[in-house]
Amino acid sequence: MKLIKFFTRIILIALVPLILIEGIRRLDLAFNPSARNTYMATISDKMHLLDSVSSPRLILMSGSSMSFGVDSDFLSNELEIPVVNASLHFKLGSRFMMDQLKASVRKGDIVLITLEYVIKSKGSNEEKLMAADFYPPAKNWVHFTSFFEEVGAYTVHRLTDFKLLMGEIWSGTRTRPISIEDTTSVFFRKCFAKNGDLLGHLNNPNPKFDVPEISKDVEFSGQIKDLNDFEIFAKQKGVIVFFTFPSYVESGFEKNMPVIKKIEQQYRNNLKFSILGNPENSVMDDSYFYDNPFHLNSQGRRIFSSRLIQLLEQEGI
Repeated sequence: MKLIKFFTRIILIALVPLILIEGIRRLDLAFNPSARNTYMATISDKMHLLDSVSSPRLILMSGSSMSFGVDSDFLSNELEIPVVNASLHFKLGSRFMMDQLKASVRKGDIVLITLEYVIKSKGSNEEKLMAADFYPPAKNWVHFTSFFEEVGAYTVHRLTDFKLLMGEIWSGTRTRPISIEDTTSVFFRKCFAKNGDLLGHLNNPNPKFDVPEISKDVEFSGQIKDLNDFEIFAKQKGVIVFFTFPSYVESGFEKNMPVIKKIEQQYRNNLKFSILGNPENSVMDDSYFYDNPFHLNSQGRRIFSSRLIQLLEQEGI
């Protein structure tokens, strides 16, 4: 009995600061405009777009490759259909993204999905919990494999909240305004257009970046299962789903071609709905990329959008 009381006290002592941090963070998100201007807060705006734009519409879903790399107005004008760019961040994982779509699609919609070659099915618990801070229904899209994983994830999340709070105070970003005209910042909420396209990088100079090797031990069965599960749901709702390959830098394609072709083969063998084009269709000159192998700059996003239009028009869209 004494041992139980001892461990109960330890647990309560550990919980008190975490609960306190959560309360302070909620107040910060409610009253601090800077805290609400973070990149992940955009999920709330994108869900509002998905709720408010009438069907039929073309919905784009990926990590940040489509967030950075598509001109949705151009797509909409050429295809004569409203376009909603729901793409946000690869670390949310493909299962989270498909849950997000399941909560949003309606009869008559067309969904175009692409997954970066580094995306995982599960994604990052921290990124997903951060998204849920700004859009609470997203908690339903965070799946844990055990009670202990859930406890650990929430503990890490509260400690991250504390780090963010201290970082804001220390750096002065609680009061520093960031807007679309800022030529040094990119990842913030107000860098998005009303259609969901990220615009903050378009007036920034292209920084130099390295192209890492993609892990040779690549397995996309989980990601493909997520997509197939969504397609079954979508078909029942009267929604058409397509898949295409992400924009990718030419020098990286040359370096990682064996791995990328292995990923392509997994899609072609196991994906249950239409694949538009091939990885080569989405490879572009290095000069068209902004800050990593998937993020297109102003010129690149226009060219990539043109290629998407051609692929969709071939399908009668």
